[in-house]
Amino acid sequence: MSDVPQKMEQDRAEVLDSAIALPFLELMLPEFEDPAYEPGSVRQPRRYGRPDGDTLPITRFLSDRGQVEILQPEMVEELFREIYWSCYQIRKLAESDSSDPSFWNYAVQHTVKCIQRMEAAEEELFIANRPLIVACAKPFYWIGQIWISDFLQEGSRALGNAIRKFDFTRGVPFYAYAQRSIQNRLRNYFRDHIRSGALGIKPNEDMIKIQKVIQEWRDRQGEDPSPLILSEMTQLPPERIKKLLPMVRQWQRMPATPLSLDAALGDTKSSLHDLVADHQHVDSAKEVERNEVWEAVARLPERLQIILKRRYVEGYTLDEVGKEFGLTRARIKQLQDEGLQKIRAFMRETYARENNKL
Repeated sequence: MSDVPQKMEQDRAEVLDSAIALPFLELMLPEFEDPAYEPGSVRQPRRYGRPDGDTLPITRFLSDRGQVEILQPEMVEELFREIYWSCYQIRKLAESDSSDPSFWNYAVQHTVKCIQRMEAAEEELFIANRPLIVACAKPFYWIGQIWISDFLQEGSRALGNAIRKFDFTRGVPFYAYAQRSIQNRLRNYFRDHIRSGALGIKPNEDMIKIQKVIQEWRDRQGEDPSPLILSEMTQLPPERIKKLLPMVRQWQRMPATPLSLDAALGDTKSSLHDLVADHQHVDSAKEVERNEVWEAVARLPERLQIILKRRYVEGYTLDEVGKEFGLTRARIKQLQDEGLQKIRAFMRETYARENNKL
């Protein structure tokens, strides 16, 4: 009989952990309180392609996990109702204070079923809205095929976050909310990689032509030309100018190609490091050690401080210091060694105190 309470506590903990780990908002609708209510399940048949090694990244992206038809607004609402109803059922079970083992056994089974329905509905929303990721990634196709997969992956993350944060009761279409989320994520991803220099941009001939006209016009007029002037001077259609101008401006803001400090300067043996090196720079580590030594010296008696200063700063001999203090050479040597021993003790004490703090 002792195993029954233990099993009940395990079931209770499993349901509670599942409720805490739910990634969706806590959204409550009046119909959820009706015990007879249960939302419908929208599941469309999927079409599967056969991508191979020569398939383009976009085709492979859309073929993976199948393709479905575009969801109608009422279908989208029904899927979100299913998700939030499943979350409501799990949270309601977790809030129960029942002490009946059979109840918690049922609660675990019902929680598993609700999680399966929630994940299936989320998967349906994700698969149906993947073409939206492709549409949002189109402005970045010019970067090259090698980067498209990364942009599609970032778009997938944005779509997943949009599904989990969307509140369908506000009346906003989900596609509009998801589109804004994906576009923002892709723009941020593009900007961050451009700034770091990780994303190499190879401008086409039209971009080079536009850039040259902009630079010449800026040198003469002191400002950038309008799209109409660019179209006239480059003989490119206005639609082409409108499409390429944001890319040219982003290209202009790209960081310069990194240079190695070991790169040779011309035909000489000098390197860039020799040109930019600061020979007056003080090593911070050595400066800290020097400050710690002088802090220890400041703790010595005044006579020992003077002796060490005469010996190690001003370069006096033992005989010269002895004449100043009226002492023998051997006595000055004893005082000097005494001062050094005290400094070592002070330094060991300081290091031990710092290590204890760590």
